[in-house]
Amino acid sequence: MGEQEKAEKTIIVSLKPEQKEKPSSLDPFLIPISGRETGHAIALKGKNLKIGRDASCDLVLDNPQISRVHAELFWKDTELFLKDLGSTNGVFINGKKIEESRLQSGDKILIGTQMYFKFVYQDSADQNYHQSLFKAANTDSLTQLYNKRYFIELLEKEFSFSRRTGQPLSLLMMDVDFFKKINDSHGHLAGDKVLKLLGQVLTKQLRLENIACRFGGEEFGIILRGANPEMALQVGERIRKQVEIQKVSYRNREFQFTVSVGIATFDGKNFSTSEELMQKADELLYQAKQQGRNRTFADAA
Repeated sequence: MGEQEKAEKTIIVSLKPEQKEKPSSLDPFLIPISGRETGHAIALKGKNLKIGRDASCDLVLDNPQISRVHAELFWKDTELFLKDLGSTNGVFINGKKIEESRLQSGDKILIGTQMYFKFVYQDSADQNYHQSLFKAANTDSLTQLYNKRYFIELLEKEFSFSRRTGQPLSLLMMDVDFFKKINDSHGHLAGDKVLKLLGQVLTKQLRLENIACRFGGEEFGIILRGANPEMALQVGERIRKQVEIQKVSYRNREFQFTVSVGIATFDGKNFSTSEELMQKADELLYQAKQQGRNRTFADAA
């Protein structure tokens, strides 16, 4: 056994290799070890979870190799079990196809043909460690929002979900107005303060199911699941107005800044891909800036 593998067992499982039973001080987690959510632990204590591609499932896996209702995690007394619910591509534990099996710490699970997970018992230190790895890989250190890579992958997933369920999906693209002028007038550290403050505003103004990211430079993106054009316009305007009243203090000087917003909405038919949706939102953002900045343009509101 290599040193790296030994370290992984020590950090993730906190058990000796031969010790399979659950220690009383640890809680159960399901950790994705492939795909966009790698390292983002799912707490299982006291929960029964239906797993599948359908929106009604507790754990939705948006992958064509996953059945609509693929598997179930459920408790029997103090033990956690995994059961295949008649899926097309099966459920595997440690490489063996199962119909129903009790889970043990360290088990590697394959749902379908591509979605890999690890079942572990963790204490708070283990959990904090894995969450820090996930955060480091998927967030922007300055604004604490998600990064572009995570955002694009999530947008594709949300686009697929919207097309399958018929729910609208809105995308906001946002840009800080005259950002170069801010840097030139006040310095790049002042520009960083603007971006950090904008990240804080977005975090406070959005619901948990809405995802914001720093797309690049001074451009930001926001995914609004289930939001029609009117709802998305309300969100965009609320954010724009909230940004407008913020004050940035730097080197005994105080200044304000504004943003321009472009909003495109997928209704199930008007775009073929998530890239087309993003391109439309970008075009509307450009129009907002061309029409004077500090305004919101939407495609169908």
